[in-house]
Amino acid sequence: MISNLKQQVEQRFGSLEKLPIYAEATILDPRFKKFGFFMNSSFSEGKKTLISKANAIHTGNKKNTQPAIQIQTSIIAKDSIWKDFGEEVSSQLRSTNSTSAAIVEIDKYLQEPLIPRHESPLKWWKDNQNVYPCLFELMKKRLCILATSVPCERIFSKAGQTISEKRRTSRGSQPQSTSSNLPVSYFTTSSNCNEPTGSTMATTESEPPLKRQKQLVLSNRFGAPSELQIKAFYEAIVRMIAEDLQPLSIVENEGFRNMVKLLDSRYQIPSRRALGRTIIPNIYSNVRNKVQTLLNDTSFIALTTDIWTSINTDSFITITAHFFPKGHSQLKTVVLCTKKLHHGHTGVYLAEIMTSELNSWGILDKITAIVTDSGANIKSAIRLMNIQHIPCTAHKLNLVVQQALYLSEDDSVGEESHELHDSGKIKLILKKCRVIVGFFKRSEVGNRILGEKQTQLGFTQLLKLKQDVRTRWNSTLIMLERLVKLKEPLTVTMISVKEAPSNLTPEEWVIIEDIVPLLRPFNSLTIELSAEQYPTISKVVPLLRGLQTSLNAKTPKTSLGSFIKSNLMLQVNRRFEGIEKQSLTPYFSRATLLDPRCKKAAFAVEENASDAEKNIILEIARSLTNNTLDAEREVPTEQIEEDSENLWNFLQNRVNNMQGQTTSTSSAISLMRQYLNMPYQNLNCNVAEWWLSHKSVLHPLSEIALKYTMIPATSVPSERIFSKTGQIMSARRNRLLPDNLDTLIFLHKNM
Repeated sequence: MISNLKQQVEQRFGSLEKLPIYAEATILDPRFKKFGFFMNSSFSEGKKTLISKANAIHTGNKKNTQPAIQIQTSIIAKDSIWKDFGEEVSSQLRSTNSTSAAIVEIDKYLQEPLIPRHESPLKWWKDNQNVYPCLFELMKKRLCILATSVPCERIFSKAGQTISEKRRTSRGSQPQSTSSNLPVSYFTTSSNCNEPTGSTMATTESEPPLKRQKQLVLSNRFGAPSELQIKAFYEAIVRMIAEDLQPLSIVENEGFRNMVKLLDSRYQIPSRRALGRTIIPNIYSNVRNKVQTLLNDTSFIALTTDIWTSINTDSFITITAHFFPKGHSQLKTVVLCTKKLHHGHTGVYLAEIMTSELNSWGILDKITAIVTDSGANIKSAIRLMNIQHIPCTAHKLNLVVQQALYLSEDDSVGEESHELHDSGKIKLILKKCRVIVGFFKRSEVGNRILGEKQTQLGFTQLLKLKQDVRTRWNSTLIMLERLVKLKEPLTVTMISVKEAPSNLTPEEWVIIEDIVPLLRPFNSLTIELSAEQYPTISKVVPLLRGLQTSLNAKTPKTSLGSFIKSNLMLQVNRRFEGIEKQSLTPYFSRATLLDPRCKKAAFAVEENASDAEKNIILEIARSLTNNTLDAEREVPTEQIEEDSENLWNFLQNRVNNMQGQTTSTSSAISLMRQYLNMPYQNLNCNVAEWWLSHKSVLHPLSEIALKYTMIPATSVPSERIFSKTGQIMSARRNRLLPDNLDTLIFLHKNM
């Protein structure tokens, strides 16, 4: 290995010191001079080159500053035989004098002692520029040359931070975008009165004293900010950091500090240490108290939770709470925690973590249901907590499309591609699409020509191809949709670019055009059910029926399109077969029945709607009975002495109990019938607002309806939290402590 390294170094850098630029720069560096060379011959050649260039500089200086040394030939006649001899002697004297001066200057420089290696050679030359004027000019041309192109790479590193995942649509040049909204005075008066530039120099030179005086007067007029203003200022900084996902170090950035100083120099920006140790903990405590008050005032709470792995391979669990604040019709979502997991993700350990967190908030007995994916460990944890588990509808839809398109499998299709079965053809087409998109993602030439072809074809907006991610089926839909939109310019571009991969065949294009309409309803359904501000669980049953109806109405043009359609329908029926039944996931059907837009009309099977109605009636009856018992306890009654020997007491008590039960059940049936007989509401109806407006008429059914309605249909809220977490704990902030991450996420969502 060592011999190989020596051989490579010798091969790539063996003749480096023979190059004039490197040789001259080494000699002109007062830290190295001739001692930086391996071979004396290289040093000698470099010295000769320097003498020649120094001679040229010396000669030019003499011509520019004083008359050259000349032989007095004025007394010689113009036609004298000594004329040519005199001119030759004069030329030789000028050349000899310049060369001698250059040699003397270089020899004198080389005799100077070497300076320490840690000292700056530029500073040495600045101090000795009058001693070695010619070499100083040569030094400016040689030592300014960098040995690497790293400065450009550093710029691209900053550019990569600028054009990030959040800012990938940044344009190259928009000269008018930054100035269109600026006042005219911006261009006539310098923004910094102490540093006038350009044409404003003459105007601003006389103005700074007046502006400075005015600023001092304003500062004296307003005085120092009050404690309340300082507190609001600190809170604004924390809010900016939390909401915009900024690092705490922003308070130490020079640009931020200058901006705040320009806006109001009276405010003292807190240090990063004070921000992290005092200000943020105080604000976190205040926000937590507000969230605690909201949770205390509500009766029912639903949760979502998920587990995420950071770039440091640390696992975190997040818990979000969803509820209707007292007297409000809009769903409220708060983050309870984002905790680091220190042990294996077993059901017992996850149950302990979640139980401990819910107890710290004092809401364990208020939890109606927990929405998660179908992981066995999290389902086991919720079962141990004795809480109803709701499977995430978005995850199920993801599995439906993944298995229908074979996205979760290896995209290798074997060697006998001419005899592929349908699943192999699907994988082959998707593989070709990924190869095409990947090429244009890597090729600058291909991407540029694709943009030019779009312009020639009259595209009003330049589009780029999108690459899919295997774990996200909707990214595959986006990839295929973009390919279809760019079909014409893409085909022309791939013909023009030699390195481009093979294009899709006409039959494959038709198959893609068959797949896109089949997947769009799944994307619309996922978006509809992933909302947080309005109820979603009551939409699952009717929207699934709408999805099945939409798929049935599609008529693919190809046999492979028909195969994918039947695959999708089969997967939907298999994964959502028991969605209406009370045996597995009863909350879906109950929420649907209690949605005034749906009621029984949304059910595919009438029997399932009737079963949901019976369960709701039993729940109403229990609520009425509990309310009656509570009322009897609150109303004081006189103590009546009864004869202990009265043998009819047992019968009277039984009759009273039976009458009470009959009354509660009949009232529950009547209440349910009254609700079902009400007219259906339009699809734009706010379900929670409707139930709040009918609270006095349909109590306690309204409370039961809100209890089911608030449950999210998906665990997407938790996944959104992890998306923000990934932006906070990035490659630049990978040492962020778990507790600080928890605090920032909590403030980001709840502040």
